[in-house]
Amino acid sequence: MVKKRFEALDAFRGLCALSVVVYHMHLVESITELDFFRGSSIFVEFFFVLSGFVLTHGYGFKDNLNFNRFMKARFFRIYPLHFFMFLVFFLLQVVMFLAFKFTSISSSTGVVEPFTGRNAISEILPNLLLLQSWTPFTSPISFNGPSWSISIEFYLYALLFLSIAIFQSNRVISWFCISSIAFFLIIFGSDILTPQVLMGGACFFGGAFTYTIYKKISHLNFSFSAGSVIEIALIISVILIVQSTIEHQQILAPFIFFLTVLFFTFESGCCSKILKTKPFQYMGKLSYSIYMTHAAILTIFSSSLILIQKISGYKLVSVINGDRYLDIGGGVLNNVIILFFIVITIYISSLTHKYIELKGQKLNKNKAHISLEENRT
Repeated sequence: MVKKRFEALDAFRGLCALSVVVYHMHLVESITELDFFRGSSIFVEFFFVLSGFVLTHGYGFKDNLNFNRFMKARFFRIYPLHFFMFLVFFLLQVVMFLAFKFTSISSSTGVVEPFTGRNAISEILPNLLLLQSWTPFTSPISFNGPSWSISIEFYLYALLFLSIAIFQSNRVISWFCISSIAFFLIIFGSDILTPQVLMGGACFFGGAFTYTIYKKISHLNFSFSAGSVIEIALIISVILIVQSTIEHQQILAPFIFFLTVLFFTFESGCCSKILKTKPFQYMGKLSYSIYMTHAAILTIFSSSLILIQKISGYKLVSVINGDRYLDIGGGVLNNVIILFFIVITIYISSLTHKYIELKGQKLNKNKAHISLEENRT
């Protein structure tokens, strides 16, 4: 039986990824400084919720789930692009090393000496093993910063499999307990695991439990008008929580995300109808590439501006409150630059999706086919 594809949720991945892109940009007098985009880092929690929900849909109640096949599928889904982007950042560090050696780059532009701090040589192995977010001794945002969440997610896949294999008929209870315990540990400031792992686990297994609720109520039918009202209310709630500065925002946001994912699975309202259109579906398809490539593109872009500033003497880059701000020439032009940057990111992401993501998945399928043929002979 073909599993239902949640197209509205696919589109959310793309929208969240693009919001994270803008969050990582700082341009003077531009939309990057709006409260919504300054709070958009929290959408990574949305990614965890979506992953838990979708993985449970695909594997949570599958009979005879094989650990090797399951983890290989997940590995070839995420690791090829992670490894490629790690190489990109490593090469950027090499280029920066040469620049520091043969030029005089000022620290006032926010440039950090290469292969130091979060990009130290000691961070290479944790990145290659996707362990950078799991220990207090490593930097989660080393090299390709966005990969911190991939580090957590990969091992959550294994934990999901173990919960299915060990608890079997009680797997749903285990998902609820794991999520609840993680939330409690966050609230009480526990350091038993890194904060990133606790939040990832709380959201991921909360997403898994949310899927079990969907299974119970999937027979419900919402009218277009009722569905539209619910969807609009949920989107407004997401916008408000993302841009808010209330206490415990990080705890409250996942629960709004759980509800949003749950009700958008029905795809019954006007918002879902929009999200299912081709442009939003295309963004959803590219979401992983957008998320993983944008930091490198931004690094290259800002480094180029630093070089132009050094040659021309025209002020293009400055550091304000520890953040690197770009200023091409005022609000209007800066907003145009943001749009241009997003277009470039989407284009680059279309290439990495085609030549790295899909190739990696195809490699897994080829290996599975070869193994099957070998077993038959």
